[in-house]
Amino acid sequence: MSQLKLRTPWALLALMTCGSAFGQATITINNTDGAGEGFNDPTPVAPIGGNTGTTLGEQRLIAFQRAADIWETFLDSDVEIVVNAAFNPLTCSQNGAVLGSAGAASVHADFANAPVADTWYNPSLASSLAGVDVNGAQAEINSQFNSELDNGCLNSGWYYGLDGATPQGFTAFLPVLLHEMGHGLGFQTFTSGTTGAFFSGRPDIWTLFMRDLSTGEQWVDMDNAERVASAINDPNLVWTGPNVTAEFPNVLGNPAVLTINSPGGIAGDYAVQTASFGPAIPEMGLTADVVLADDGTGGDVNDACEPIINDLTGAIAIVNRGSCNFTLKVINSQNAGAVAVLVANNVSPGLPPMGGSDPAVTIPSVGISLDDGALITGNLPGVNVTLGYDTGQFAGANGGFVRLYAPNPFEQGSSVSHFTRDANPNLLMEPSITPTIFDEIDLTLQLFQDIGWNTVEDLIFADDFE
Repeated sequence: MSQLKLRTPWALLALMTCGSAFGQATITINNTDGAGEGFNDPTPVAPIGGNTGTTLGEQRLIAFQRAADIWETFLDSDVEIVVNAAFNPLTCSQNGAVLGSAGAASVHADFANAPVADTWYNPSLASSLAGVDVNGAQAEINSQFNSELDNGCLNSGWYYGLDGATPQGFTAFLPVLLHEMGHGLGFQTFTSGTTGAFFSGRPDIWTLFMRDLSTGEQWVDMDNAERVASAINDPNLVWTGPNVTAEFPNVLGNPAVLTINSPGGIAGDYAVQTASFGPAIPEMGLTADVVLADDGTGGDVNDACEPIINDLTGAIAIVNRGSCNFTLKVINSQNAGAVAVLVANNVSPGLPPMGGSDPAVTIPSVGISLDDGALITGNLPGVNVTLGYDTGQFAGANGGFVRLYAPNPFEQGSSVSHFTRDANPNLLMEPSITPTIFDEIDLTLQLFQDIGWNTVEDLIFADDFE
């Protein structure tokens, strides 16, 4: 079961529309909460952001129905899809939270009209293809959402509005619902990323479209050990489905890049991890000299976990990862006059994740590798860099395909069954909340087409040529 984690509140994007109700699915929410709690919470609330509910439980259910309506718009199925839904206490602190989790309630193979034999499918898709409910009386999707947010464990709580105008400090509920329902509808593999083993000895439909660019093999053709290695082989685990591959150039933009301008001996382009907080790198780029931040305190005076004692005015600060949150490092550098921050990793290989949320951050920041950090600091003073964009690449793609999330170490509940979080703009099915999605389903629709879903978009297109 996949989990969605918090990075920062989401903003509104326009909802994709189809203009026809032909072929729409029916998604039914089965409220499994007890009396007086969760979706049945009687606490009085005022209507907000287009949500007309007057109790907390009613607003939660109205938001859930909006998410169901959106998915119904795009998916073709004559078989009802039932979603078990509950609010439960999940992991939550002031630094982050598991917002929700969801997944298919069962798996099915060799049903009527199965496109690929001896291969697992989720029950919603299997029933749609078979034309009958292969799951019987059982629900197709199990889901739960974190009740602790409304108890003040993380910022200000859930925002149940339907308008995308999420107040500062709140977490929008609608995109979390869309994300988790996406997992239950088919955005997940049943193959273990930790052992590499197929579920009950059979591959699932996802394994046909996951490829490791290092070996050139699809997951379905690998042995268990090869799949384990591939699950942590970022950025080389990619999705090869033809619909996603054809559409992503129309969706993804350019990735951020660090260009060292001088000294000449280290000049060139270097990979970065953009932060989930603070403003984006300016479209025209940002050029400045690099200065090593010094907080004069603790075992590492360059970790920027305390107020900076040297002058960073007009500079791009470089700081070390570790000891405190990324946001604090950037705020301390910002307060010392920095115009941007480079956070050098403290482990090799890889880039710092750069997660977090703090509205006090007003300058861009990126993570760089341990080796690249050492290269820069070893040439100070005199290093001039530009933070900008690589116009020859697509952010979140590699080798002509969209990347899947494959960090090292493996993250249970997040790895493999998500798009990479390096996509720009961010995608609905990344492992963490991002600031640019509210009610779009973006490339998730094309991935569903790849695994076998008939979509309303497909049916309308076909009708146009009858």
